Amino acid sequence: MKKNFKTLSRADRYDLKVLGKISLEKDDGKGESYICNTINISLSGALVETGSQIPMGSLLKYSFSIPGFQIPVNIIGEVVRGDGNIQGSLPDKTDKSRRSLNRYGIIFLDLSEEDKKAMIDFFLSNKGGSENKDGVDE
Repeated sequence: MKKNFKTLSRADRYDLKVLGKISLEKDDGKGESYICNTINISLSGALVETGSQIPMGSLLKYSFSIPGFQIPVNIIGEVVRGDGNIQGSLPDKTDKSRRSLNRYGIIFLDLSEEDKKAMIDFFLSNKGGSENKDGVDE
């Protein structure tokens, strides 16, 4: 029996090493915010790294600044992938050894036209060598 699979296109990813902020709202109504490192980004999502644990499926607000642009980008997204225990160098407050970092794939749910234009302008101005077509993280 021959199976037909639809080939999905994947947005080009661009390396973007900037700090970001992830804000979650918990069930009790209290919010939590975490600092994250942005690893790569596309118009459809981002790969971020943080020392915090974020549950799969979490809805969040992801904020970051694009180099050369004045206004920060604020996007509602959903955690769709998680790869934990990347050895990192964030110090644990209770332990002098290294603490593990967690990587999360975030899909963007509400990219505004203004933020989309700023991202496209940034991607076009930095096209030489920063594109990560195969999605492999170094």
